[in-house]
Amino acid sequence: MTYIPQVPDWGEKYLYKNKEKLINYHTWLSTTGIKTGLISAKTKQFIWDEFIVHSLYFYKIIEDLNIEGRDVFDIGTGGGIPGIPISIVNNTKVTLIDNKKSRIFELDRLLKILDIKDLVAEERNAIDILKREEGAVFTLRCYLSTSNLIKQINKSLKKNTYLISSKKETQLKIYEKFHVEQEKFLINKNDYRFIDVITSM
Repeated sequence: MTYIPQVPDWGEKYLYKNKEKLINYHTWLSTTGIKTGLISAKTKQFIWDEFIVHSLYFYKIIEDLNIEGRDVFDIGTGGGIPGIPISIVNNTKVTLIDNKKSRIFELDRLLKILDIKDLVAEERNAIDILKREEGAVFTLRCYLSTSNLIKQINKSLKKNTYLISSKKETQLKIYEKFHVEQEKFLINKNDYRFIDVITSM
């Protein structure tokens, strides 16, 4: 089944400069990613829209916040989503974090193919990293909800930025120690997605 490597207007500059590597990653997800269980079986178009385009918006937020130079930790990365697309369009260090040795093994094999500078995969405890790192950007696609993340980071407050995929448009709570807002964006002509942006006050 064919697919269209499209991107809405907001992402055209990222696709134009990095199309070959993004397509290579998409091909890997569509084949090896499914075979090894890093992602479940999906259509090629779904993989492009939900995993590639959606991931690129994480980087757009990083760029809009002028924090491109900060280290990025992709928590619960699974198949490298959104960390690998972020790394493809960005020059800063991106660390893919997962607690399963088998996932890190497959990601290490992929990173050799993609040959991207400052992109690494590590088997580490995500909660420890969330508590320890400071001045970083954390991306979370499925690992924790916004409310559960805030419960974790509230215990050891650090000056970080957290970007979390949200399943729907929600009225976010007001927190004393954090600024929380939600970004709504298109991943194709018709479908909107949401990312919650959390910064320490």
